[in-house]
Amino acid sequence: MELEDYTHYLGYILIAILLFLIIRTVINKGKTQEGFLGFGDSSDSSDSSDSSDSKNNNNNNNDSDDPIVTKIQSTIDKLTDTTSKTIKKMNLVKYRSHWEDLIVAMEDRINSLSLQSTNVLANKMNSNPNDKSIVQIIEKLNTLNKYRETLKENMKYLDGLK
Repeated sequence: MELEDYTHYLGYILIAILLFLIIRTVINKGKTQEGFLGFGDSSDSSDSSDSSDSKNNNNNNNDSDDPIVTKIQSTIDKLTDTTSKTIKKMNLVKYRSHWEDLIVAMEDRINSLSLQSTNVLANKMNSNPNDKSIVQIIEKLNTLNKYRETLKENMKYLDGLK
């Protein structure tokens, strides 16, 4: 095996470790039940029916008698309640600086992986520009960069929490 192959596998290992750490942090070491996308408690929506009823009573719109509007409002109320519970479970407000530090560390790691891969890509392009692994590496880097944009949006969200 060449050095490039080892670098390729090292990248996979690093990504797997990062994903493991993120999942372990988000799930809070297994203390929450798995729900949508593995986050939060899937039973939260059934607990929010009382809060959604009280919020529906506050809506004095003429269309509140329409069953479609009632169903939509109920869904909105459940989403809002589930989001509030998730924010509390993850201690996003209390430990905001730690979450922000995690996001910054992830962004830095993605940037360093991208820079690290430039040497590997340059060597592959010089030796065999038609190598299919070049496209695979670039696609993975683009996916990481899209995730980096998601992290930026998460940072904005954290900044907006009170």
